[in-house]
Amino acid sequence: MGLATAHATALLRLFGLPGVAVASDHPALAWRRAGLMAVTGRADGPGLVAPVALTAAADGALAALQAVAPGADLPENGALLLGERARIFALARQGTVSANGSCHLLDTADGRIALNLPRQDDWELVPALLGEAAADWAALQRIVATRPGAEILEQGRLLGLAIALDQDVAAPSVPFSMAQLAPPQPRDAVPLVVDLSALWAGPLAGALLAAAGAQVVKVESVRRPDGARGGSPGFYDLLNAGKASVALDFTDAADLRVLRRLVRTADIVIESARPRALAGLGIDAAAEVRRGATWLSITAHGRTGEAANWIGFGDDAAVAGGLTAAMRQGWGEALCAGDAIADPLTGITAAFAGWASFRAGGGRLVSLALSAVIAHACGLHRAHGEELRHWQALADSDEAPLYRLRAPHRPAAALGADTAKILAGLRPPS
Repeated sequence: MGLATAHATALLRLFGLPGVAVASDHPALAWRRAGLMAVTGRADGPGLVAPVALTAAADGALAALQAVAPGADLPENGALLLGERARIFALARQGTVSANGSCHLLDTADGRIALNLPRQDDWELVPALLGEAAADWAALQRIVATRPGAEILEQGRLLGLAIALDQDVAAPSVPFSMAQLAPPQPRDAVPLVVDLSALWAGPLAGALLAAAGAQVVKVESVRRPDGARGGSPGFYDLLNAGKASVALDFTDAADLRVLRRLVRTADIVIESARPRALAGLGIDAAAEVRRGATWLSITAHGRTGEAANWIGFGDDAAVAGGLTAAMRQGWGEALCAGDAIADPLTGITAAFAGWASFRAGGGRLVSLALSAVIAHACGLHRAHGEELRHWQALADSDEAPLYRLRAPHRPAAALGADTAKILAGLRPPS
């Protein structure tokens, strides 16, 4: 049984469903054909394959979604989605720096951390992180090199920075956890998806659910809309075209009441906020699940305990999930691999879990942590020594074209374009 087939079968069995055979390229060939060698390795060195079968995990998860949504118009394969953004943005490998430049692997006094500073606000927290100012990454590295990694990690998490230790981790047996809080109520209707998420993983899950036939409503704050709107229009359209757009003021009491009513109508809810943020808006995930909804909670490191408050993005979460450790063990040095790869892999996995749960009757809270999804995928298979050299030779000699990039069918809706229409259709409060 191939790796993608084994992964798809394991996912389907979580819902009591039979397995499915998956046609998937060899992990090394899929890595190259997805364009991921361009963003893996040193800037002045050759493109490298990852020693772990992340592409097989992506192919398996997408095939599992296709199995439970047989009429879905889904992408060619899951691996394509892992390299899609890097190809659209023409990103390049940068060694110990993420392809988008915001996450750096930094040597500490006793190991290595990944620190992600994508916003100016994050840089303004550096003096509080280190006890002294650092004007740039070089200065930051000089200071970090004198401090224990665990100390920096703890302080960074307290400050709300995206930070992780470069360490190997045990692979969880499943990529997500589920809590069944209500008796299943099987249904065949078109599900209504309320997408409260932003950036990449959650919006991708919403886009794949729309491709499977769901009605998806993207909900944003008028004060702080999805930050991805300011990026590449083409990539944003791929993630959000076909969704209705509702914009509300989350500081306004009347709009908050509308938000809660909208959430109460959803069959599937997607969110990527820390649990306390939604609680502050008066939204109770468990209550929505108890009425029969499927709740997809996407976090960096989990929604329970201390981890529920930890910030993370795709690149640093991949480090936390052991991807850099796998690169270090396979290639002898710590290097970034892929482009925020925890995001698309989690998005594909979330879409499968959401649709499968809905078809099985709902009533489930599904928790997907970016770092855990990567850790699980890294545990599918690791190539070492001669096998890894064989993988690299396969990729280097491959002359097949890259997977064909998708094109959005139409532009995504403008912020709030459908607010009036969607709200007019809401049921009156009981």
